[in-house]
Amino acid sequence: MFIHIGKGRVVFKSELIGIFNMNLRDSPVNKQFLESGSDKKFYRSSDLERHKSFIVTDDALLFSSIVPTTLARRENKNR
Repeated sequence: MFIHIGKGRVVFKSELIGIFNMNLRDSPVNKQFLESGSDKKFYRSSDLERHKSFIVTDDALLFSSIVPTTLARRENKNR
C-alpha cells in the first residue's frame, strides 16, 4: 500500500518511518537532522518555509504541503 503525499508523489507504507509536523523543526534535534539533509543536497533551505510536514522514509527525506494529520488519516484509511 502507499500514501499520496501531494503533487503526484507517493510513499510506500513499508518504507515509511515517520510523518512530522514542520513546526517541529525548531527542536534542536530535528533542526540538526534537517540541516544535515540540507548539507547533503537533499533539499534547499527554502523548502522548509513552504511545507507543512516532512516525511522520513528508509532512504529519503521528503516534504509535503499537506498537514501531518491529513497524511496520517490517509495512512490509516488504506489499512
